[in-house]
Amino acid sequence: MIIVPEMIGSVVGVHNGNRFDQVVIKPEMIGHYFAEFSMTCKKVNHYRPRICGCGCYRRSTRFIPLR
Repeated sequence: MIIVPEMIGSVVGVHNGNRFDQVVIKPEMIGHYFAEFSMTCKKVNHYRPRICGCGCYRRSTRFIPLR
């Protein structure tokens, strides 16, 4: 559904596939679709594996340095 000027200032629940997101309608949103303001995917972080408890990172867990 396209956002029209009568909707400015209202709060609308937009379904993103899993849940409803609350979106506040602003004047710069006029003419756009509701779905453009609801994120359907979340950001994925790919972390390196940790070896020690001090917080340092190693490239591989197969090679542990000897003392």
